[in-house]
Amino acid sequence: MIIMRYSFFLVILLIISYHTAFTQKFKGGMQAGFTASQIAGDGISGFNKAGFQVGFFASYPLRNTFSLQMELAFIQKGSAQAENPEIGMTQYLRRLSYVEWPLLLQYQLQKLIAEAGISADFLTYSFEERDFQQIDQSIADPWRKISFNTVIGVRYKLYNRLWVTMRSINSINSIRKESVPLNVKRYGQKFGEFNDVLLFGLAIQY
Repeated sequence: MIIMRYSFFLVILLIISYHTAFTQKFKGGMQAGFTASQIAGDGISGFNKAGFQVGFFASYPLRNTFSLQMELAFIQKGSAQAENPEIGMTQYLRRLSYVEWPLLLQYQLQKLIAEAGISADFLTYSFEERDFQQIDQSIADPWRKISFNTVIGVRYKLYNRLWVTMRSINSINSIRKESVPLNVKRYGQKFGEFNDVLLFGLAIQY
């Protein structure tokens, strides 16, 4: 039911985004890339969880070299740790999938674009396992359905319509409803867990 609800929400936002793009003569496009993720506050360090991001964007020129860009995408986040009995490390994996809705302010200087903004994440899927055994989340339901992030990145123009993208996406509020041991604080908030993502991708502008 959760996946169906957010899938419907995604379709509605896509329709709105493209209707706005065409009626207001925005510049639109598609983007896709790979993600490397970790979760601050889960006791595991390192961007060890691989994933991907794919979505659409529409940008509107403001004045001079500034523009406003709205996006809609599917993104995978989470945390991972490989088993290493010699030092007492157990296997762990957490997969979190989101529909993300970023709003960015961009500044273009020739072939380079610097961008910064915020995004809202809508959780569509969660999975967790330890020692290759799935952890039942149906009763506890520990993850927030909506979370917010800061987005900072750069784009570099490779060809006429092709751009390479690099971003850092970091949670503002905790992705976990209740705090647990090893949790950390961020932005003066209560103890919790926070998604940290490095994104490397390509964007095609129409």
